[in-house]
Amino acid sequence: MRIEQSRPYVIDRLKYALNPQSIAVVGSSRLDGKVGFKVIEGLQKWGYQGKIFPVNPRAQKVQNLPAYRTIKDIEEDVDLAFVAVPAHVVKSVLEDCATKGVKIVVISTSAFKEIGREQLQDELTQFCRDHQMPLIGPNLVGMGSPYFHFNCGFIPYLPVPGPVAMISQSGANFLAALGTSQEDHLGMSFFVGLGNKADVDFCEFIDYANQDPNTGSIAVYIEGLDSPEAFKKSVQNSHKPVVVIKVGGSPIGKKAAFAHTASENPHDDDFYQQIFDEAGAIRAQTWQEFLDVSLALGLMPPIQRDHIVMITNGGGSGLLSADHFERKGLPLHELSEISPALAMRIRNYMPMFGSPLNPVDISGTATPVQYKGAVSQALRDPNVDLVYVSICPTAVTDVNQVADEIIAVYDKNKKLNKPVIMECQGGKECHDIILKLRDHGIPAYPTAEQAVNAIVALHKYGNILAKR
Repeated sequence: MRIEQSRPYVIDRLKYALNPQSIAVVGSSRLDGKVGFKVIEGLQKWGYQGKIFPVNPRAQKVQNLPAYRTIKDIEEDVDLAFVAVPAHVVKSVLEDCATKGVKIVVISTSAFKEIGREQLQDELTQFCRDHQMPLIGPNLVGMGSPYFHFNCGFIPYLPVPGPVAMISQSGANFLAALGTSQEDHLGMSFFVGLGNKADVDFCEFIDYANQDPNTGSIAVYIEGLDSPEAFKKSVQNSHKPVVVIKVGGSPIGKKAAFAHTASENPHDDDFYQQIFDEAGAIRAQTWQEFLDVSLALGLMPPIQRDHIVMITNGGGSGLLSADHFERKGLPLHELSEISPALAMRIRNYMPMFGSPLNPVDISGTATPVQYKGAVSQALRDPNVDLVYVSICPTAVTDVNQVADEIIAVYDKNKKLNKPVIMECQGGKECHDIILKLRDHGIPAYPTAEQAVNAIVALHKYGNILAKR
């Protein structure tokens, strides 16, 4: 249901959705494979330290925990109620939650507006609003945070800790992002599935993420935007970058979005683009770009000028990057245009057949010491805004040692507050150093295009901030 702006009571209570001291699992089950079983299993497996109250009227114990007939029978306070019961039972559960004084409710159950039962969904939503009891969902997978060891839903694992807050209507896509986090160290502060988004809206989780000390960037996957003005206000007020991906624009996509999360898309793409532009959100067109850009904006400061220096041991990577910068409307400048003396200083760290243009090609024989010297010179030059480092493995180049040198140079010069982006193109050895770099706070990518997309986003966000 539409809202005009974020509601303070909702934002205040969202902390109970991601770091509750107690959880009632309504519809808890003794059968492995049921949602009500997996919720408790996930909470216990990943180290949740709060109290868990299974609610099941036909059981005395669930997974070795005392069970309760109703949530009203629980003697202690309940911060969060996770509801996994059939749709026709949800109303009575919400009434019990309101009587109990539950602070926030999550409804995993499906079969509401997405199958034509809009009136029932709206009735539940209005009941929760009347009682100022925020409702997340219905029709969702769950939420969690690696910082609180909190895995609440039917979710196989937590992401690695990091700066990206993932707010998604799609459970499948944020589950894919969790897998990427595990495999590629895309660090997250928290993640949440909104499903049908009946009550709690994007804007309120954006406002919550804006206050969250673990969040550096806010990534929002959108199927339907039914409160565009509220969304715009929250993004405009955010002092953290917001990255969006909007789906459901094609004719068949519109139908699929409604069947999936009851999302309506009555407007054409120009409408949404205008909202994002006015809000100051960074829009990604593909899922990979969405993840890559969110990571870079979460880890690195933005830039306002376009004085970007690329240092590489591979001319091919330099050419791929240069062409993609051009396509994205951010062409590279020659080194002599950025800083006339820098080319001479960098020449000390390359063979005579290297190229001090931009990209700066220090050749396929580049050593860790040469990388260290060239990157240090570029990073310390006051005319340089961002250093983009690329490496490919050769028989004489130890990519692991190069990564260690880049980390050391970055750590030594952190006070300069200049972004460093790295591309490592190759096999397993490059994947391993991408993980190492990300774990040390440096966005690193396996292809030139991904790295360039990240840099372009840092520049775009810098310009957004300059206009505020």
